[in-house]
Amino acid sequence: MADRTRRDRLEEIRDQLTDAMAQADVAVKAQIAGQLRQVLREIDEIPVDGGRSARERFADRVAAADAASSSA
Repeated sequence: MADRTRRDRLEEIRDQLTDAMAQADVAVKAQIAGQLRQVLREIDEIPVDGGRSARERFADRVAAADAASSSA
Protein backbone atom coordinates (compact mmCIF):
# COMPACT_ATOMS: atom_id res chain seq x y z
CA MET A 1 0.00 0.00 0.00
CA ALA A 2 2.30 2.72 -1.31
CA ASP A 3 -0.09 5.61 -0.79
CA ARG A 4 -0.38 5.25 2.97
CA THR A 5 0.08 8.48 4.81
CA ARG A 6 2.53 9.12 7.60
CA ARG A 7 -0.43 9.30 9.99
CA ASP A 8 -1.63 5.86 8.88
CA ARG A 9 1.81 4.36 9.45
CA LEU A 10 2.14 6.01 12.87
CA GLU A 11 -1.35 4.86 13.89
CA GLU A 12 -0.44 1.31 12.91
CA ILE A 13 2.72 1.51 15.03
CA ARG A 14 0.69 2.99 17.90
CA ASP A 15 -1.75 0.08 17.73
CA GLN A 16 1.08 -2.47 17.65
CA LEU A 17 2.79 -0.86 20.63
CA THR A 18 -0.50 -0.78 22.55
CA ASP A 19 -0.99 -4.50 21.91
CA ALA A 20 2.64 -5.25 22.82
CA MET A 21 2.31 -3.32 26.06
CA ALA A 22 -0.76 -5.30 27.08
CA GLN A 23 1.15 -8.55 26.63
CA ALA A 24 4.61 -7.45 27.78
CA ASP A 25 6.51 -8.42 30.89
CA VAL A 26 6.65 -5.72 33.55
CA ALA A 27 10.35 -5.15 32.89
CA VAL A 28 9.69 -4.27 29.23
CA LYS A 29 6.58 -2.11 29.67
CA ALA A 30 8.54 1.07 30.45
CA GLN A 31 10.49 0.76 27.20
CA ILE A 32 7.33 0.23 25.19
CA ALA A 33 5.63 3.13 26.98
CA GLY A 34 8.48 5.44 25.97
CA GLN A 35 8.16 4.43 22.34
CA LEU A 36 4.39 4.80 22.51
CA ARG A 37 4.67 8.32 23.97
CA GLN A 38 6.96 9.34 21.11
CA VAL A 39 4.60 7.95 18.47
CA LEU A 40 1.65 9.73 20.10
CA ARG A 41 3.60 13.00 20.05
CA GLU A 42 4.32 12.56 16.35
CA ILE A 43 0.66 11.81 15.62
CA ASP A 44 -0.40 14.92 17.54
CA GLU A 45 1.94 17.04 15.39
CA ILE A 46 0.16 16.02 12.18
CA PRO A 47 -2.81 18.22 11.22
CA VAL A 48 -6.20 16.65 11.83
CA ASP A 49 -8.01 15.13 8.84
CA GLY A 50 -11.61 16.18 8.21
CA GLY A 51 -11.99 17.88 11.59
CA ARG A 52 -11.63 14.60 13.51
CA SER A 53 -9.07 14.40 16.27
CA ALA A 54 -6.53 11.62 16.58
CA ARG A 55 -8.37 10.42 19.70
CA GLU A 56 -11.65 10.11 17.79
CA ARG A 57 -9.96 8.16 15.01
CA PHE A 58 -8.30 5.86 17.57
CA ALA A 59 -11.63 5.29 19.35
CA ASP A 60 -13.15 4.29 16.01
CA ARG A 61 -10.33 1.82 15.38
CA VAL A 62 -10.66 0.30 18.87
CA ALA A 63 -14.42 -0.01 18.47
CA ALA A 64 -14.01 -1.67 15.07
CA ALA A 65 -11.44 -4.11 16.50
CA ASP A 66 -13.73 -4.90 19.44
CA ALA A 67 -16.68 -5.46 17.11
CA ALA A 68 -14.60 -7.77 14.91
CA SER A 69 -13.32 -9.81 17.87
CA SER A 70 -16.75 -10.13 19.47
CA SER A 71 -18.37 -11.30 16.22
CA ALA A 72 -15.68 -13.93 15.59
